[in-house]
Amino acid sequence: MYSLVLILCSLVVVGVYADADQTNIIYGQDNRRDIKELDSVEIKKLGKSIAGRVLNFSFQVSTIDNKISFNNVPTLSSSNSMKVCSGQRFAEQKTAADCTGFLVGEDLLVTAGHCMMGMGQRVSNRVTRQCRSFSWMFDYTSESDLNNVSLDSVYGCESVIAGEFSATKDYALIKLERKVKNRTPLKLSQSKASLGQKIFVMGHPSGLPLKYADGARVFETENDYFSTNLDTFGGNSGSPVFNADTLEVEGILVRGDTDYVMDFESNGERCMKVNICDQERENCLEDDPNILGEHVNYIDIINSNL
Repeated sequence: MYSLVLILCSLVVVGVYADADQTNIIYGQDNRRDIKELDSVEIKKLGKSIAGRVLNFSFQVSTIDNKISFNNVPTLSSSNSMKVCSGQRFAEQKTAADCTGFLVGEDLLVTAGHCMMGMGQRVSNRVTRQCRSFSWMFDYTSESDLNNVSLDSVYGCESVIAGEFSATKDYALIKLERKVKNRTPLKLSQSKASLGQKIFVMGHPSGLPLKYADGARVFETENDYFSTNLDTFGGNSGSPVFNADTLEVEGILVRGDTDYVMDFESNGERCMKVNICDQERENCLEDDPNILGEHVNYIDIINSNL
């Protein structure tokens, strides 16, 4: 999500997150789950159409066997990632991605605008710096071998067909360099989400392998976005937010409250732990007064560009 995170001393993460966001939070119970833990075949199929953004220079391509190998991907506990404290969930999982996108056409992908352009920009049929520098990897799960990734899972960006990154609109529609095989574009809602609607999200929180998080609902609605209590993090930017009843995409996750707060290991070493609020988005370990809940741009802005 768009970076509203509180800068904590010298622990600001650089590298793969330089162009992405590091925001969001846990509300009540941590509802994040690995895809392999799900029973629903339908929801698992949705996950096949979701991709993580990866730096082009972070992997090598072998034309001999059409495989991709990633270089030195840090775990969530690494100082090159979030350096989370001992005992934090997913601490030893790798963090290869820094944004999330989802398939809406055979060669069309949607993500957050700030994943593809700078603040204040509005683009049309343009090859942005982010388009040139990043690719999109499907099938990035907790079972993935990042030293043996099929080339059929990774797609470059040809251009940004339409996109905007402003205070209220944060979206990008991307044309991929080739058609995506054996994956079904997600169905998009044709109406705006209503108050109280139950929702769930799938994406790459903090760059982790694909996660599913439910137990959330729509709290507030505005002209261009709605507010929720989804358990999401930086790396979830661009994630599809689904209607729990219809399994249609209601919107694009774009920004939220502070992800992590500083803590200390037993030996006095600084580390980060997940920021936790109650289900009503109050009583947080740390709160950003400028934002309330997790903001999701309505998907109608994509419908109008298809």
